[in-house]
Amino acid sequence: MIGSKKKVNITACGGLNYVGVLGRRAAIEVGEGSRENVAEIVSLGGFGKAFMYNDTPILKDGLKPIKKHKTIAVDGCTYGCATEMLKFMGVKPAASVQVISIIEGDTSRRISNITREQIEKVKAKIEEEVDRLLEED
Repeated sequence: MIGSKKKVNITACGGLNYVGVLGRRAAIEVGEGSRENVAEIVSLGGFGKAFMYNDTPILKDGLKPIKKHKTIAVDGCTYGCATEMLKFMGVKPAASVQVISIIEGDTSRRISNITREQIEKVKAKIEEEVDRLLEED
């Protein structure tokens, strides 16, 4: 897989709660670490504003990289905001990873209480989805 032209996008929940931050940390470790040659981190932040103000150049050109590869949505909680934002943009996620179901509700109100074990659990699920999507087709 190393050096492969096939890639997978990973986007994560923007929530500032425990599971949102945990999901982003795990996604970044996958995209910039364990699967850096085959995974791209994609931020959805600017797209919400672009849709709100109908910023056509961003919507037209900015979505090209996202639509070029399959995308994994990493959702912190059951609201599924990353998944829903992608759908709103016309991008059907190829996979969704829900953090709260992986750590089985073992959450805290303090982001500083996120453990390495929790990051590794979520990271393993994201890696599993990256590998599965790369093997498809």
